[in-house]
Amino acid sequence: MTDSTHTGDAPDFPADLEWLNTDRAHTLADFKGKFVLLDFWTYCCINCIHVIPDLKRLEAKYPNELVVVGVHSAKFDAERDAQNIRQAILRYGIEHPVVNDHEFVVWRSYGARAWPTVVLIDPEGDVIGKLSGEGVFAPIDQAIQEALPKFEGRMNFEPIEFALEKHDAEYAPLKFPGKLVVSEGRIVITDSNNDRVVITDLDGAILDVVGSGAEGASDGAFEEATFNKPQGTALVGDALYIADTENHLIRRADLSARTVETLAGVGRQGFDRNPTGDAREVVLNSPWDLVELDGTLYVAMAGNHQLWRIDLATNRVKLHAGSGREDIIDGALRQAALAQPSGLATDGASIYFADSEVSGVRVADAGETGVVRTIVGDGLFEFGDKDGDVSSARLQHPLGVEYVEGVLYVADTYNNKIKAIDLAKGEIRTLAGTGEAGAEDGDFDEATFDEPNDVAYYDGTLYVADANNHLVRALDLETRRVSTLTLTNLAKLRRRAPLDVAKRSNEILRPETATFTPGDSATIRATLPEDAKWNDPPGTLTLYDADGAFLSETPLADETTLAIPADAGEKLHLEAVGYYCKDGRENVCLSRQILYELRRRPSATGDRATITVTF
Repeated sequence: MTDSTHTGDAPDFPADLEWLNTDRAHTLADFKGKFVLLDFWTYCCINCIHVIPDLKRLEAKYPNELVVVGVHSAKFDAERDAQNIRQAILRYGIEHPVVNDHEFVVWRSYGARAWPTVVLIDPEGDVIGKLSGEGVFAPIDQAIQEALPKFEGRMNFEPIEFALEKHDAEYAPLKFPGKLVVSEGRIVITDSNNDRVVITDLDGAILDVVGSGAEGASDGAFEEATFNKPQGTALVGDALYIADTENHLIRRADLSARTVETLAGVGRQGFDRNPTGDAREVVLNSPWDLVELDGTLYVAMAGNHQLWRIDLATNRVKLHAGSGREDIIDGALRQAALAQPSGLATDGASIYFADSEVSGVRVADAGETGVVRTIVGDGLFEFGDKDGDVSSARLQHPLGVEYVEGVLYVADTYNNKIKAIDLAKGEIRTLAGTGEAGAEDGDFDEATFDEPNDVAYYDGTLYVADANNHLVRALDLETRRVSTLTLTNLAKLRRRAPLDVAKRSNEILRPETATFTPGDSATIRATLPEDAKWNDPPGTLTLYDADGAFLSETPLADETTLAIPADAGEKLHLEAVGYYCKDGRENVCLSRQILYELRRRPSATGDRATITVTF
């Protein structure tokens, strides 16, 4: 073990800062003998999001040599709130400690100037590298490789376990729903963090599920296809186009044939700002939303700060608007500057978009020539919560827009509100939401939301993807009341795809172990909290072999008998998924997923294995 004294030149963490994704505050001395990588980020930032996979690769390559510490230095007021940061940690699957640097104390002590910035500290506490921007894996990997020999015999290889936020998270059937499309009596929900698209009727009964729920980029039947954090969709007849955001792809789902194919992209991030050619050969950069108009699919290319367009007849792609510079500059389509466009809508002649990093709502002409102009918004650091004339109104990081008969509805995400812009009058007003984070139904002026991501209109109702609540909400524009969509037919959500044991283990709440005898059976007893009751159906028990291959599935009950295959190997995995409601709120239903590792008994004992699953 190394001593506990911090002697290097790296500034230490102030004692009064709040830490997340760990059970205590840390000092650099806690990590002496290891490399420490500070990641200065803010959770709205698309470039910061792009760095997270690089951090995960570094953590996987150096599990005992490296500790990553996220330093969250917020751009927006809402991002200073620890609970909002906690939700971002869960959304992006972050598995290292994060300190809430809401007053930029750590930021200033390390001389950070931009998001993202990473700082590498050696095992003796000295700063040996600093880098801003994306693409951090290769240079940090090289720096660690070059420095490792210098610390031979002085490294601390003891693993550090952190009390991660994911272990205390409650899971609902949806996880951070991203975008919505409502058409012909169907609601299309991108269930982003479950890596799938869920289709329901207007009452919430699940009709179909696009994707197995496993992370990946495979085409094929709905049950086999995989996605990675999909966001926006566009429905054209039986064709559902899907922005497969973290795969940097656009996919096409045939709702009749129930198959998925790749329409655009090569499966890796690119930085082409003047795309042209076959859409299947062009590299994309975090496509975030889609809208179709007259045979053209418009794409909010958030990572490039642009709008692209794909001719659906020829599958040719080209730039539509935006120079690629991140800013708020109006003018000719390709000379204008955009800032992380994240939501699209159309009135049949123009493309409206939520320009999130400038807290703006803007509009681009849909033709080959035309202009971009701003409706609301004034700068990269101009934001707030102000209604009235659009010239002085302020939003805070809006992510979704919907056009309905001269009114543009806006998901004012970080203000936890839904707003309406009267385009003829040039006025904006709050439609629903108090501004406080919550999930309260009721009158528009009393209801609460938690980072609503999108809005979609159908037959007098405005539907909202209420991301941090893991819900879809319904705003009746006539009665001016908010309700929560109750999901039913939850059995449709079960998946028979191979189990990614490593990934699933990262999502479970309480991993347990038990033993089994091949050819015998196990008794599964399921219990709920006192204030909860089962949904209908209550859930499923799914058995997999050691490699994650599907073996069998059984409905969950208070007590279930589960047959064990006679040819079972030394190890099995049992995934228990339970659906239930708490506190008398029928519409706020939860699910928990618990993964058990079952090991073969040395010899048959005749005693039936009993596993108690406590949800």
